[in-house]
Amino acid sequence: MPGKVDLLLVNPGNTRKKVYQDLSKSFSAIEPPFWAALTAGFIREKGYNVDILDANACNLSHEETVEKIKNINPRLVDIVACGQQPSASTQLMTEVGNLVSEIKKQKINLRIILNGPHPSALPKRTMLEEECDFVGEGEGFYTLLGLLENKELSKIPGLWYRKNGEILSNPRAELIKDLASELKDVAWDLLPMGRYLAHNWHCLDDLKSRNRYAALYTTLGCPYDCSFCCIQAPFKARSYREFSPEWVLKQIDSLVKNHDVKNIKFIDELFVLNPKHFMPIAEGLIERDYGVNIWAYARIDTVKEEHLEKLKKAGFNWLALGIESGNDGVRKSVHKGRFDQINIHDVVKKIRNAGINVIGNYMFGLPEDDLGTMQQTLSLAQELNCEFANFYSVMAYPGSRLYNEAVEKGLKLPSSWIGYSQHSYECQPLPTNKISAKEVLEFRDYAFNEYYKNPDYLNMIEKKFGIEARKNILEMTNHKLKRKLLGN
Repeated sequence: MPGKVDLLLVNPGNTRKKVYQDLSKSFSAIEPPFWAALTAGFIREKGYNVDILDANACNLSHEETVEKIKNINPRLVDIVACGQQPSASTQLMTEVGNLVSEIKKQKINLRIILNGPHPSALPKRTMLEEECDFVGEGEGFYTLLGLLENKELSKIPGLWYRKNGEILSNPRAELIKDLASELKDVAWDLLPMGRYLAHNWHCLDDLKSRNRYAALYTTLGCPYDCSFCCIQAPFKARSYREFSPEWVLKQIDSLVKNHDVKNIKFIDELFVLNPKHFMPIAEGLIERDYGVNIWAYARIDTVKEEHLEKLKKAGFNWLALGIESGNDGVRKSVHKGRFDQINIHDVVKKIRNAGINVIGNYMFGLPEDDLGTMQQTLSLAQELNCEFANFYSVMAYPGSRLYNEAVEKGLKLPSSWIGYSQHSYECQPLPTNKISAKEVLEFRDYAFNEYYKNPDYLNMIEKKFGIEARKNILEMTNHKLKRKLLGN
């Protein structure tokens, strides 16, 4: 970019291998840092010169990243600890800290701020643990703007800073009410769009198209209150706000026309919620007829049969459902029991009858789980036989009520932030009220193999997507995760 760069947003590298182990080679996604692009658009709109360095997508080491930062020499560096789901922020913090240390080790005279769900959840601890100059608590837009405007530090909303050796903080900025009018621009042009990669399952019918990929929010927050979720960390209280359908369609126009994107992920914690929001988006996509391949999150109790035909026609080929547990009591114990009167099998059948594939999300190790209830969850997953399934072990993510409860009870938490990654070697789930963390993790990895090596599942995949898709799934199962907790 011409002229002095005022703000450089950095997506840290050196993370994929540690987060996903060997799955990072060809199965996990390489996600565009949407929050960085959204922030860049906001700051650029205010007249500042902005750039993004996606060290993750460019596969840069911390040393290589620092060299690029030195060459750019911005007024302010924002290292964005923000993954494509709220919990992913925490697992990035190990390498965020390592990158900050590398910058400081080289004695570069730069101001560094850390932003994202994890720093917002634990701002003081982040200031104590990391060598950063500032932490931005909250959404971060007006915190960064205040620093660039050289405001007095005590007047910048959401800012944590040091003065005379003391850590000080200011109240958060108010949440942005009209998202589309204040966050007009997404700086897709500052991202290396050709380097991003969709999940393997997202493109089972066309695995060669995975590099034509992007991800974006159409809403921020979630109206629900699941105890294991940390989505509200940047927003403080339970909140849910929508970008206008026109704004969303404008972003998709740009992605398709300017960047040849075919595969799109809507990152929203819950996209299929308000028909007045998601149906105009679907109708706009039908009019455009781009032929995009979209996946988004829904809930068992928000999916309505009358919407499915249009969603499919618009390009929604995958819906992810938070089924979580096969046991009603276990599900209710984490405030996920509102759909106990709804037949999960019927909902999944209706979605698939509309030609939409289903991703079932399941959790092992919820507080009331034991080996029997976890087997119920696996059995339900196999009965539903969804086109893809995510098996998670329960973590106490900072920003969730489960984290606060775990701290109060003195439960063992991961010794490093990378231990919050579901697929990492250091993965350390919570124990339940009935079984150990080791038993939870052992069952999670067992369930993964039982599901994906099941002949009924593999035959369904081959029939639906072809022999190459079946081979891809089998190859995925050959990458056995190493687990410190399990002694391998």
